[in-house]
Amino acid sequence: MSECTDPTAHADPTTEYVDRDGDGYTETTLLDTDGDGAFDTVLVDVDADGLTDVGAVDIDADGRIDLVAVDIDHDGYADVAFLDTDQDGLPDEVLGAADGPFPSPTDDDTYPRTAAAS
Repeated sequence: MSECTDPTAHADPTTEYVDRDGDGYTETTLLDTDGDGAFDTVLVDVDADGLTDVGAVDIDADGRIDLVAVDIDHDGYADVAFLDTDQDGLPDEVLGAADGPFPSPTDDDTYPRTAAAS
């Protein structure tokens, strides 16, 4: 687990660490990967084991989440990813992840399309 730092004192304006429960460790990391001043990636450690459990990405930089990846077996790698192409808040496609890396806006082709969500 990474120890939380004060976001206002952090030297990198493209990264913000959030300690939601006040225990001194980061649960949520916000990233601005393209340096445009808006966070486009959110990484969350749900179970406080120091590994990302959920990653959400705004691929097209429109301010809305397009891709969500989830680590179901808690090994630090994404097991399944969901793509919301029409941005209605519901996944349109389930993408193959199978212990792949968590997505980033700069690598939006990481997950092959496998099946449409119902």
